[in-house]
Amino acid sequence: MRSGVARVVAAAGVALTLVLTGCGADASAGDTLVVGLYTEPSAIDPNREYYWETYRVSSNIYEPLVKEDLSTDQGVPKPVPALATSWRSSPDGRIWTFDLRQGVKFHDGTDFDAHALDFDIRRFTDPSFEFYDKVSAGMMKDWYADLKQTTVVDDHTFAFEFHRPNLGFPRLLAQSIRSTLVASPAAIRAYGNDGLADHPVGTGPYTFVERKRGDHITLKRNPSYWGPAPKTNRLVFRIIPNNQTRLAALESGDVDLISRVQPTDVPVLEAGGYPVPQGSSAQLDYLSVRYKTAPALQDPRVRRAVAKAVDRAGIARDIYDGYAQPVTSMLNPGNEAYDPALRDHAYDPEGARADLAAAGYRNSLRFNIVADLAGQPEAEYIATNLAAVGITATVVAVDRATYSTRTENPEPGDGLSLDEYGGTYPEWIAEVFNSGVIAKGGKDFVDYQGISGAIDRARYTADPAARSGLWQDADRALLSGAALIPTVNFTRYYALSPRVRGFVWPRTNWYDLTTVSLEPA
Repeated sequence: MRSGVARVVAAAGVALTLVLTGCGADASAGDTLVVGLYTEPSAIDPNREYYWETYRVSSNIYEPLVKEDLSTDQGVPKPVPALATSWRSSPDGRIWTFDLRQGVKFHDGTDFDAHALDFDIRRFTDPSFEFYDKVSAGMMKDWYADLKQTTVVDDHTFAFEFHRPNLGFPRLLAQSIRSTLVASPAAIRAYGNDGLADHPVGTGPYTFVERKRGDHITLKRNPSYWGPAPKTNRLVFRIIPNNQTRLAALESGDVDLISRVQPTDVPVLEAGGYPVPQGSSAQLDYLSVRYKTAPALQDPRVRRAVAKAVDRAGIARDIYDGYAQPVTSMLNPGNEAYDPALRDHAYDPEGARADLAAAGYRNSLRFNIVADLAGQPEAEYIATNLAAVGITATVVAVDRATYSTRTENPEPGDGLSLDEYGGTYPEWIAEVFNSGVIAKGGKDFVDYQGISGAIDRARYTADPAARSGLWQDADRALLSGAALIPTVNFTRYYALSPRVRGFVWPRTNWYDLTTVSLEPA
């Protein structure tokens, strides 16, 4: 446990920062909810953003056609209307038609309609369009590469036609990365593709006020919002990467909600009257392979040895103090197709040693494990597991921005990275195969035909009843050669001020802040 002195010092640092930035007034106001983020959000642009912490901000500004019901912590969230009031597919699942909500305006006063939606879709699908954006196109290609055409049926009806069935499309619209959040065409025209992130304009319950990178993002309630009015007038998102400082900010009352709670802090917080909700989201930690910079991992026997050497139950117990659960499938506990009985490679150190010996490695294999600072303890535990079977793994722990750069541009000797993602949609398997295997140079070293074939059968089925089972088959194909290695899913993640009311941790990686209120101080 950290000392009381450390907490006081950290709290003082946060309080000083609040005063210097002018956010202290917001933070002390009873109608302002202050959220402590653990990492700096990326671009607040619907088609360029990444990181959950970004979507936890941007989803208050922009809206999708379909959202997920975040009002309950039970079960996989159901798709519900947002900017579309209803939707339907053709019998073959290739055409999706959406009836758009009427009377909705963007924050700049312009109308949301089918023409505005068409502008946004063309931004990342139509190279001939004046505002076509290559960056957005690259981000969105996973979900729109199979798009055949779109049609403005009338002012309030819009249709997507795909070359093949796409039964998962409505839920995909509600996701954080590669989502189809709708921005004001007028804002894109005014600020350009590169400027939208600094001048975000959507239809959501809050409007953008300001952003000071490294410090805060401020939003205010949208007085013209089409839906139920948010409970608070303002949202302030504080960027507080340091775990101790983030905790101290909550305890001192400078913030009302924090994410990525450290396991050792859970009993301390609960003893102090700070709620730490228990749940299980769509998040999971997993190991991905750097095939080119650690050639030994090109051999599936070596990857299976790594998978068998990792004590996932031990990680959950010893690193996360029991506030996590071991995961043996890339279909995480919050996923629509999750099957708790699905297993990859059981913890088996003796089997790991045998696999390494068969591959010609006896205490001679070395590589790095790259992790961000938040994942460093888990990565070091995994390194200890690997050492027990004769693998020397050096942990390289860096800040989040450096981590992202390093994992995209690995250095010689980088063998594994400890990643974190996951989703409620089973198409996540296709996404992580592309981003976590193919993009990392793995195509020639895994059963590409078997895995991609299984993914295609699941993704393009026209039979709703077969869909989950086919995605589970795709997961088994992905895991059989240990192309990816799941580790744990967190069961405690957020902590709240005792003043917070109405917060729900749904089985997604974000939340609905419009229902959250604060009791008077």
